[in-house]
Amino acid sequence: MAFKRQRHDNSTGSPTQLLWGGAFIILLLLGAQALYFYFNTQSHYRAQLNVLREELIDEQHSRLASELADARAMIDQRFIEAMALLKQQARSQTHQALTQMNSLYQRYHEQLSDAEMQQMLIESLRDIRFFDGRGYYFIDEMDGTIRLLPTNSEKEGSSALSMQDTAAQRVMQGLIRVVSNPRQEGFSYYRWYAPDDKQVMKEKVSYVGVFKPYNWIVGTGDYLYRFENDLKPKIYDDIRHIHFARTGYIALMNRQGRLLASGANPEREGIDYLHHSDPAIRATTQQIIEQAQLGGYLSYDDYQADKHPLIKSQLIEDRDWVLMAGIYQNEINELFSSKQQRLDAEIKRDRLHQMIALSVIGLLALLITLTYSRWLKARFTRYEHDINRQQHKLRKVADTLKLNALIVESAYEGVIVCDADLRIVQVNSAFTRITGYPSAEVLGKTPAILSSGFHDDQFYQEMWHALNVEGSWRGEVWSKRKSGEVYPEWLSISENKYADGSVQNYIATFSDITQLKDLEHKLRDLAETDPLTGLANRRMLMDCLNRDLAARHRYQSAGIALFYIDLDHFKTINDCYGHDIGDSLLIEVAKRLQSCLRDSDLPCRVGGDEFILIVKFKEDIGVEELIQFSQRLLNALIKPMHLTNIDIEISCSVGVAVCESSDDAYSLMKSADQALYKAKHQGRGCACFHDDRISATVYPSPAEVESP
Repeated sequence: MAFKRQRHDNSTGSPTQLLWGGAFIILLLLGAQALYFYFNTQSHYRAQLNVLREELIDEQHSRLASELADARAMIDQRFIEAMALLKQQARSQTHQALTQMNSLYQRYHEQLSDAEMQQMLIESLRDIRFFDGRGYYFIDEMDGTIRLLPTNSEKEGSSALSMQDTAAQRVMQGLIRVVSNPRQEGFSYYRWYAPDDKQVMKEKVSYVGVFKPYNWIVGTGDYLYRFENDLKPKIYDDIRHIHFARTGYIALMNRQGRLLASGANPEREGIDYLHHSDPAIRATTQQIIEQAQLGGYLSYDDYQADKHPLIKSQLIEDRDWVLMAGIYQNEINELFSSKQQRLDAEIKRDRLHQMIALSVIGLLALLITLTYSRWLKARFTRYEHDINRQQHKLRKVADTLKLNALIVESAYEGVIVCDADLRIVQVNSAFTRITGYPSAEVLGKTPAILSSGFHDDQFYQEMWHALNVEGSWRGEVWSKRKSGEVYPEWLSISENKYADGSVQNYIATFSDITQLKDLEHKLRDLAETDPLTGLANRRMLMDCLNRDLAARHRYQSAGIALFYIDLDHFKTINDCYGHDIGDSLLIEVAKRLQSCLRDSDLPCRVGGDEFILIVKFKEDIGVEELIQFSQRLLNALIKPMHLTNIDIEISCSVGVAVCESSDDAYSLMKSADQALYKAKHQGRGCACFHDDRISATVYPSPAEVESP
């Protein structure tokens, strides 16, 4: 009885002890949870503050970059519009002159002699001025004789064929070429001495047309710098009126440190900061100019106010300007302080909610523990019997868990576990993802189902030899998915042995390296092609040229000619229309080059507007074939191009070098370059040969050129 009573007391006391023990554990856990929430909230709060500050800074950086890009686009658009307006006005003035001359000719040519009629026409235009008094008309004959030049009348009657600008371009020949088209009119771009500085040539745009009764070239134009100087005050005024956020502004400074325009401090305009009396200001200005070349952001102390501007600058090289976008960091600090206050309020609210939730959870947990302790009293006896049975099951599961652990450790890569007979006993989910085979389809089979057939018996013999000798093997293998697709993989095989040294399992891990292979091919393509046009680059050119020359010297294959092509005045097109139009023009040139070539030829882009062609030809008719191809090439390239509603006429110079028996790649390239120089020296727009046997200079056929 005593033994029974003792058992009864223990059985009634156990739930009570469990209740108090459970309550203590719950309170302890709740306390630990409260501490965890507190410290975690504090850590999260600090992290959020850091993230908040970084986000605000990134937002300001992005805003500055965006505003700077918009301001740069505005400036570029201003100059583009100025060029378009200049061309439009030059065309209009020339048409007015031709209309006036035709009217006078129709009225008086039967009453006057040719000499009198010509003199009347010339004098009718001599005193006409426009473009704020800068513009005037000029008249030239097709043989280069000057008939009217109001700014230098003593040259009237003399020839201007020998006049050339700093780029060795013959000005008169350029005017003649412009009107040598079906429309007999067009724009001419060249450099000539500016009226305010007779020692320096500057860019000039002229529009000319033909007065048909006397076959005269009549035209007018203006210097670009004059038109741009008229435009600069408007740009300065636009910059002063650009504001963003609360303190954001745009400013413009020249590269010599003089402030040209400022939206924040217009009263400081005209100050030369690079020569300021304050060394700190000089240093800051130098940093801004250097930053404009390198990119990035700069913060400094404003010397006239308790402010700290954050600026981003950009160098406009063709104008020698430094464009700046700035915002005062006081605004960033105010935004940060405002968001920090909101975050503090949220943290306090969250902590209150957490304390309420933990209190409610504690009360519920105590009630559940009380109920649960009573329920457990009936379960103790049953659990005592179940424990022995569960331990037996756990020993059986342990072996399975050990095997599963191997798969978990290699979860990212595909895993195959085979027995000693190479039968698959286990795979992981990555295996199914890579091969497409569900585990149910491969269990009991051999890995031969993945064989691609790309490897011979010797490959597998060497692999098994290494596996048996070293206990492992690694290498690249081509396998086949369930869909039949063959793919590359990196495979590692190792042996798992018993204590006596016999093989228990073969474990293989593998990963799909298809993307790595694709990346290798893409990198190879990028290294050998021009990213803009898709043509071969200089590296591929030299490889192919060396290969073709070696084949020719060894096997006496077809002759090789090198065509060196340079677009005339491409920089002017970039300046007038922008680099986007320039890039589109280069892409169109590449397409035209490809349309002129055969599969055995190779077009390459080796520089900004420089192209080289490797052309094969039959040596028995080589001279005539190359001359015909040169003219066909020129006809294709000088056809007007219609790019984004803009008609552009281009010309090009071509140098041709024919491979001799002793030529190597370097000498052939040098010969083509010399021939190109010869073509430019002869006035551009033509093709010249380096070979003395081909003395002809090839020009485009006018009949093949389309009007814009």
